Amino acid sequence: MKSPELDPELAQSLLESLANWDPRASVPLALDYMRLGDEAALAGFDALALGTPQAEAMLKDRYLSPSPDIEKLLGLPAGSLGREFARYLVDNDLDANLLRESAFIGAHRARGDEVGYLAERGFQLHDLFHVLTGFDTTPLGEVRVVSFTVAQTPAPYPAMIIATRPLQMVLYKPELLPVVMDAITEGWALGRRARSLMAVHWEEYWESPLAELREEYGLA
Repeated sequence: MKSPELDPELAQSLLESLANWDPRASVPLALDYMRLGDEAALAGFDALALGTPQAEAMLKDRYLSPSPDIEKLLGLPAGSLGREFARYLVDNDLDANLLRESAFIGAHRARGDEVGYLAERGFQLHDLFHVLTGFDTTPLGEVRVVSFTVAQTPAPYPAMIIATRPLQMVLYKPELLPVVMDAITEGWALGRRARSLMAVHWEEYWESPLAELREEYGLA
């Protein structure tokens, strides 16, 4: 069977991503993939996202959380999910609303309302996944989190990161390949053995002890 040809613009975007050491280099590549990627492959991602029990549960109520009140969360007890989430944002100088406005949400909504909703909720949860898993915001920490995410619910952007970063090491920094592969497999293994996090309304558990939540969901 003949393999589909890669769109020339997408191929150029891939090469540029591989030559760029900025951890965000996969963002334009993944957006180009959403525009120019093989339609059968994109439909495959849609099917993977929609074909899980957690997706069925999520689509029943289509829960989306309001923007978090960071000052209020910082006033919660030490060790609570809300307090640790707020500290994570403050310590890393992160905007709680940045991912809520991601261009990927619109790109997914163009493929259908259900896929768009799952993407929007997924971007709301990315920073919470950092807190729940304990993976930091270093480049390797991000690799761990996106590998965890793909293991739980496959999506083009995180999948693009774990697919291209090893190739980048092979081409330019082979001495780093074992480190990157360790990060990928660590996140993937945790995502596969943990309970699904996607359908949980985590914002209703701000006051709950983070350690207990990690234990309950197989993240300890």
